[in-house]
Amino acid sequence: MKIAILGPHGTYSEQAAILYAKRLQIPSDQIELIYTNVYNSLRLVQNLQADLAVVPVENMIDGLIGSTFDNLIEFQDFVKVCDEICLPISHILAAPLNFNWANLERIYSHPSPLNQCQIRLMELFPKAQLVPILSTAEAALNVLRDATLKSAAICNIETAKANNMSVFPEQIQDYAFNETRFLVCALKDGEPTGDDRTLVAVRFGSNQPGQLFQITKVFADAKIDLTFIQSRPYKIKPQEYVLIFEFIGHKSAPEVENALKNIELLVRASDGWKKILGSYPKRERDEKTDASKE
Repeated sequence: MKIAILGPHGTYSEQAAILYAKRLQIPSDQIELIYTNVYNSLRLVQNLQADLAVVPVENMIDGLIGSTFDNLIEFQDFVKVCDEICLPISHILAAPLNFNWANLERIYSHPSPLNQCQIRLMELFPKAQLVPILSTAEAALNVLRDATLKSAAICNIETAKANNMSVFPEQIQDYAFNETRFLVCALKDGEPTGDDRTLVAVRFGSNQPGQLFQITKVFADAKIDLTFIQSRPYKIKPQEYVLIFEFIGHKSAPEVENALKNIELLVRASDGWKKILGSYPKRERDEKTDASKE
């Protein structure tokens, strides 16, 4: 099985993909991980070059990852969300071996971990510059290539061990309990389990007062529980937006089908559109695995 993820080797996306393969009881020697970015992960699934894509969508401290939703909308005609993974997160600050922490000037990481640790880092290293980079694993590699020996990376402990790096002895997360949710994407949705979520994107063709209320009222009248609403800029037209709704229930459930038909009528009246991004099982937090042992 080919699984496309955010790379390089050593990211939390890799850990999530390994957890998902374990859930499916697929032997590790039958898994090929393709390290790339979120956009290309979905493109590879669309082009039949990967079976699945595992993409980060929400962190309990930093919130929803908007760029992932943008990419899901981009590929919604062919790629659907079919499952989810909830991964416990424990960030550490890593630097080259025998690093002098008093010399720290730059801290590299993916933007989301930087946000998850920013308060503690301001307390610990108030003069250090926070530098966003593609992934936590890439941040670690960037630090190891830095000849000045004045930078560190927020990453996971497995990456630090694999690269023989020093680890800062104190907690750097703003909150000790942390978790990131990942979505698994394939060419079709998940089958109904009786405990599911559905993700829907809506764009009105023209803006009118009360449109958000109209949609949420449809869900409320059908007794469908909304879990979040997200607004994303519409990339084709400036200052226009796409609304994203996640709710409890599978798209095939009668009450959900009826609600989605009513929403379709609402958005069509304004020359807009509604897209189902996928239905998938609602999962509890997965037990973290040591990716270095896989």
